[in-house]
Amino acid sequence: MKKFAAIAALAGLFALIISAVYAVPSRGAGGNYLYWGTTPVKTASLNVCYDFANDAMRNQNFNNIRRSGSEVTGSRGGAYAAITCVGTAPRATAVVMVVGGDANETARARDDLRSNVARIIRFD
Repeated sequence: MKKFAAIAALAGLFALIISAVYAVPSRGAGGNYLYWGTTPVKTASLNVCYDFANDAMRNQNFNNIRRSGSEVTGSRGGAYAAITCVGTAPRATAVVMVVGGDANETARARDDLRSNVARIIRFD
């Protein structure tokens, strides 16, 4: 069962990356840049991980933030970002993907989100 869940998570992640690449319109011959990274978060719960992803987007001034069952998305400037969470032991892992027309802006958005989501702590 765990193997099936891992395969399903990877298939969903692949679909998310492909959709992110095609979601942003092309800017002439320059193309788009896709940067992604992972980070462990300070929870084992996927729901809490998605809460952290939502908070990170708000903290970094992203707009049009939307949350579904498998991702949190938003945009800032010319960058579109998606964060999904994967159940790993002992803590969940956030996968941050950002696509945009400017390499520096796109990488900066990825780095901002990744570092922010990694620092969030929830006290129950």
